[in-house]
Amino acid sequence: MDLLWDLHQQGQISSANQTADRAANKAENVAAALSRLQRRIERLSLCSQAMWELLRDKHGLTEEELQNRILEIDLRDGATNGKMRTQIVDCPSCGRKTNTKRSLCVICGAPLPSKHTFEV
Repeated sequence: MDLLWDLHQQGQISSANQTADRAANKAENVAAALSRLQRRIERLSLCSQAMWELLRDKHGLTEEELQNRILEIDLRDGATNGKMRTQIVDCPSCGRKTNTKRSLCVICGAPLPSKHTFEV
């Protein structure tokens, strides 16, 4: 009876080890993806700051004008939530409607144009 119990326990331990290994691999993948996103955010922040300083220094725009425009863009979807809404576009190839969150048409697979440069 002890032998059967030991075999059962070994099976349980082996299964737990495999689950732990999969979880560790998944955690590593998530950490790597997070690191890539953080680098992208830092780069976007740097580019945004550079553009703002160029506009301020070369064209005399004020911080208040910038804040007003940010609020105006944020309100385009009817909510002050710090997000830009998804827009509906017509596929240039098949003419079917789709949204700008997609990079390819789900009907024909053609590349879709984004409505604005900073759409993520």
